[in-house]
Amino acid sequence: MKQFSHRHSSALLPLLPLFAIPVQAAERPNILYIMCDDMGYGDLSCYGQQHFRTPNIDLLASQGMLMTSAYAGSPVSAPSRACLMTGQHSGHTHVRGNREYWSGRVTYGQNVDYAVVGQEPYDTAVAILPEVFKAAGYHTGMFGKWAGGYEGSVSTPDRRGIDEFYGYICQFQAHLYFPNFLHRYSRSHGDTCVVREVLEQNIRHAMYGDDYGNRQQYSADLIHQHALAWLREQKPDEPFLGIFTYTLPHAELRQPDDSLLQAFRGRLLPEREYRGDNPSRYNPTPEAHAQFAAMITRLDAQVGEIMQLLEECGLAENTVLIFTSDNGPHEEGGADPAYFNHDGKFRGLKRSTHEGGIRIPFIVRWPGHISAGSKSDQPFAFYDLLPTFCDIAGIHRLPLYDLRLKQGQLVNHRFANRKAVRCDGISILPTLIGKGRQRQHDHLYWEFHETDMLGVRQGDWKLVVKSGRPALYNLADDPHEDNDLAASRPEIVRLLVEKIYEDHTDNPLFPITLPTLP
Repeated sequence: MKQFSHRHSSALLPLLPLFAIPVQAAERPNILYIMCDDMGYGDLSCYGQQHFRTPNIDLLASQGMLMTSAYAGSPVSAPSRACLMTGQHSGHTHVRGNREYWSGRVTYGQNVDYAVVGQEPYDTAVAILPEVFKAAGYHTGMFGKWAGGYEGSVSTPDRRGIDEFYGYICQFQAHLYFPNFLHRYSRSHGDTCVVREVLEQNIRHAMYGDDYGNRQQYSADLIHQHALAWLREQKPDEPFLGIFTYTLPHAELRQPDDSLLQAFRGRLLPEREYRGDNPSRYNPTPEAHAQFAAMITRLDAQVGEIMQLLEECGLAENTVLIFTSDNGPHEEGGADPAYFNHDGKFRGLKRSTHEGGIRIPFIVRWPGHISAGSKSDQPFAFYDLLPTFCDIAGIHRLPLYDLRLKQGQLVNHRFANRKAVRCDGISILPTLIGKGRQRQHDHLYWEFHETDMLGVRQGDWKLVVKSGRPALYNLADDPHEDNDLAASRPEIVRLLVEKIYEDHTDNPLFPITLPTLP
């Protein structure tokens, strides 16, 4: 039975951990991280999707490494992104759920919207990924969904190491693909804070109902165009970190009625009608299957445009390009996971700590370093990406307070008294480049309070806890998690429950039911 080796336990250390393989400072590789929204493990043709093809992402996989045991940080958006940003798992990181803030009212044309929007802010006592890279001399850009703090809070892109941002501060607002406004922050253009950019054509029409179809400013295209414009500004001798948190294919299932959608109209039968959900801002559609397939196809085309632009700008060879999803597939807004077999061979959807809710597609290309067409079943989770990225960039053993003293003008003064914090991640660079010894986690961990679920994976053993009740599965024999072995293997249950008690720290904003020790 496969087991994780080289036991690793978290410790109170500076957020930048020890790394195994040095990268020459002169190389200064760029990192471009594309993370889509709610794409399941089986939603790409290179991972087995049969209803449509994703030729550009398939090409990316053929040029790099396709990972088969990659895990999100959480089964939903905001906490999964928090794990990426902080290098902490969901038992330690502050943001563990989609806690949202909506207040006040403002009118855009005929539409009433919220005056303040956003999610629970990231803890300012913990440095996040763009801050670390900004302090190390990288240009930083983020395009898509933020979900790391509400408007005016202590944690917005302008305050957390981002040079250029365009997209949604609030993930609830991202339910509308033709919204009333998007958010912008541009250090180079003199912005002093995140501002709302009103979409003037959209607000002439209603944000729900038949008139919604007359809106023309499509957020997924606007975000993508701003991301491409930022890429064009990057110089080969100045490293950048790009975080493209694209919203496709998350509900609502609406997009321009162009050739991408028309190609699927009437093909994916029986078609599914969705009548909408006004409070959730999901507009109706009579063709949910065609909409979903076209959304993935649109996303694939955008990835292809990014790949082409990197080549044109001479950036491809020195850029680590990653494509992934923030969590498992959803069934909101008319999405039909049963039809598309979103979760591949796995059980569970978004919001579940079963494999389908947290196992995700993950593809990495780095020319000259990662073997083309390679695959890996190395288990890892989003909280491993911060140390991996630092390893790639050659950011080694550099305490955050030293970074602040040397380049204090680049990092907000609020962090002057930051103390050492817990980092749960391990660099997976040895796996990516096939050199050096890959350290292994003793286990991987997830918790999610809204569904009152926890998850622990150690080797092939997987414990799923729902409302305090543990169920045990062997992933080697039962990847769909159908056969609960808890009664027959109580010693394994006890071991994994003990891991929960090791990893969980109480957070009153996100309470959860812990299992009783057997």
